Amino acid sequence: MSEQTTASAPWPDGVIARYLTVVDATVDVRGGGDYASMTCLGCGLHYSAFNETRTRELAQGHAEKCRAMPRPAMTA
Repeated sequence: MSEQTTASAPWPDGVIARYLTVVDATVDVRGGGDYASMTCLGCGLHYSAFNETRTRELAQGHAEKCRAMPRPAMTA
């Protein structure tokens, strides 16, 4: 069985858009309309209080440049 990548993992509840970074992390967009937020799961960058269109633009632009890798899950 192959390991599931961040890009192919199921989307969390509330995520309305997802952009893939150059290192297989994602930038998730939540909300919509006049208020949306984005969070990069690679570097942790977070923006909020923008409308959905602007938030999607910020998320896509960030995803195109971010090289931070998501922290691996802890194993026991």
